[in-house]
Amino acid sequence: MSRTYKIALILKSRNSLPIYRDLSQLSDRELDQQVVAMLRRMRVNESSVIARMALRRPTFGLN
Repeated sequence: MSRTYKIALILKSRNSLPIYRDLSQLSDRELDQQVVAMLRRMRVNESSVIARMALRRPTFGLN
């Protein structure tokens, strides 16, 4: 991922980092760490939702 894409990803997320820090001043390593941490949080949040999903038989409708 490019640097600008990582910054855009952080800005679009619900991350509070942009409030406290200027993202353009972060080093590439710090930016990578923030993106990895954000993706890890997203995975943890989604895994609990997926685990509670009820599996239903596939159906279709004719409208």
